[in-house]
Amino acid sequence: MEEQDDQVSMTVEDFGRGEAMLEDSSGSETDDEPAHFFGLLKIGEETREYDGVKKAFLAGMKGHAKDTQVVAIYKNSAPTSPMKARFAAFKAFGKLVSQKNGGQGNVNVKYGWYSGSKEEISQIISHGFGRCNGQSHGVGVYLSPTSFLLDRLESSRADENDLRHILLCKVIMGKMEVIPAGSKQRYPSSGEFDSGVDNLEAPRRLVFWTAFMNSHILPDYILSFKAPSTTTLLINRMNEIRNLGFVRVSALHLTMVKFLGPAKGALISRLYDDFVKRKVTGVQLFQIVRRITGDDQLLIEIFKSSTNKRVGRAPRKTCAVQAAAELRRR
Repeated sequence: MEEQDDQVSMTVEDFGRGEAMLEDSSGSETDDEPAHFFGLLKIGEETREYDGVKKAFLAGMKGHAKDTQVVAIYKNSAPTSPMKARFAAFKAFGKLVSQKNGGQGNVNVKYGWYSGSKEEISQIISHGFGRCNGQSHGVGVYLSPTSFLLDRLESSRADENDLRHILLCKVIMGKMEVIPAGSKQRYPSSGEFDSGVDNLEAPRRLVFWTAFMNSHILPDYILSFKAPSTTTLLINRMNEIRNLGFVRVSALHLTMVKFLGPAKGALISRLYDDFVKRKVTGVQLFQIVRRITGDDQLLIEIFKSSTNKRVGRAPRKTCAVQAAAELRRR
């Protein structure tokens, strides 16, 4: 599956290569009239472009792909003057980053997912990014790499037609710096860096400071889709973890501190204290733990290591079981 994801990601990233940034949408739209959705044109389902973006999206949905329907894909072809200006700014800043990093084309352009409500995405397309959406690894605008789409779905909201919408954006990563968990950093630590990540080798979070959010991020596609609700997705993930076997919350806490190191371990310790004092619910605990861990597969390995470890006398439910029960009662 991972090999397939990588191949699909490369297919998407190949779209703009060898073409001018401002003209790379020509010939991709097949409708005679604009689709009345964010003022953008709809991509024809028979095109290679549509097929590549759809495959990348469904690959990112992983086990939920079979329950997901892509309804439409729209291309940001810069139909207005402000949009054309943002395209030009993205291209200009790409050249500046390349020059700063040695002038050898070292711009490091990638693709990343950004989700929100229909209204928020409409505002981003029309006016640009206007707020930070994350602060676990610095305060900035967070996107997820193409293979970690599920991380973004928690921010998506169904509209009046039960459709959800997500942006696939080109991003200028340039030279990346690692932002530790819990950092409140708001700017590059030095002029050497252009963006932030949680991990250099396998980043799950792409972090852009507010100063760069409208020069280093360019919305390229909008996907409208139907998929299981975020609550359903969360329950499915918790059930997957619960099926690993009995895990005490106290044993899980000790294992997580050991796995994640001192910085994230301190966050987990504070969170665990709040859970014991009933300041956070099982749902909140599980969601925050997922964000701190930053990798569902790592979280599963942590649960496996904690399975059946005895701490104390009375059995206690895992945070996953408690959270699933709370969500079902809603």
